[in-house]
Amino acid sequence: MATSERQREYLREQVEIAVRGGYLDEEEVLAFVKERVEDELRTSDATEEFLAYARRLLEEHRAEEAGWSGPTTNDAIDRAFEELNRQGIIALQNAGYTLSDGWDDVAAAKAERYEPVRGSTFFHGQDVERGVLGMGLMLVFGSFERDPKLDEEASLAIAREVRETLARHGVETEWNGSVKTRISIPPFPWRKRGKRAQAADDTDTGSRFERVLRRVCQEKGLTREAGIAALEAFVCEVAWKHYGEGRCLEAQYNPEQEQVELYQAIMVVEQPGDAVAAVNQRTPAQLGELEGDVEPGDELVFQIFYRKEEAYLAQAQDEKYGGILDLKTFGRSLPSWTVRELRDGILGHLPASAR
Repeated sequence: MATSERQREYLREQVEIAVRGGYLDEEEVLAFVKERVEDELRTSDATEEFLAYARRLLEEHRAEEAGWSGPTTNDAIDRAFEELNRQGIIALQNAGYTLSDGWDDVAAAKAERYEPVRGSTFFHGQDVERGVLGMGLMLVFGSFERDPKLDEEASLAIAREVRETLARHGVETEWNGSVKTRISIPPFPWRKRGKRAQAADDTDTGSRFERVLRRVCQEKGLTREAGIAALEAFVCEVAWKHYGEGRCLEAQYNPEQEQVELYQAIMVVEQPGDAVAAVNQRTPAQLGELEGDVEPGDELVFQIFYRKEEAYLAQAQDEKYGGILDLKTFGRSLPSWTVRELRDGILGHLPASAR
């Protein structure tokens, strides 16, 4: 068989998996097919042929799905994973393409979780391919226990809970009880319903800062102003510890950008005070190119670019004003807080009566 024909057979199988897998909508399937065909064949000559094949399979899959009576095994897995997520176990389907990709997706999901989580289970893209082809599924599991001495038992407990939850939904599993062995779902007819667009709840939109603000205000019955004040205080406290507690820093929430901005104030003086006060004081002679534009008594405010996404701005700021501020933030970003860390930070800076 010619190499080109083997490639075509492989691509047809990939199209079938993309369609029957159920994790891509039509637009995503067609984009995937176009990219995969052109990467594999190194030409766009056959692109339309495979796109037409994908469209035909999509129509056939929709017709087949309409005829499914009663819940499928995939439906049961969906419901079991939804329950696990509610129980504090991050349960992901089609998480990345490899094992390491899957754990990266788990880490990203964990960073966005508002409620506490204990562990995770998932299957990745290669597992989906095998599942669609009738080979069953293999589930990864693990705990988020920080103590290495307790991690193995905690992971085994996660595995048992995953199996029990799947069993309640009628999904058979096999496992030898070892933390080093994945949980197996024996081969079953793959009937995953096509991906549907879902309207997002307003608590799931906006920046991470904005989403957590809304959730905390709802959870505690706070005014938005009180939530913002606590968020600003949290960011400011972390910045003081990171950049120096003597600095005159102020955090301000920007509702348009949905980000917390950080500023340092410098007072222009004729003579610096003691060592503590001098951290935030500069004489005109110390202000370089700004010297001719200021006089004692003026206050200068500089934005501090503390987020990793702002590294290019931090670098430019360092070059221009790093000497004046006696602070360089390029490569010294503050941590990217998870949703849970932001929640706890806001709650920790509320008045005691509001916590």
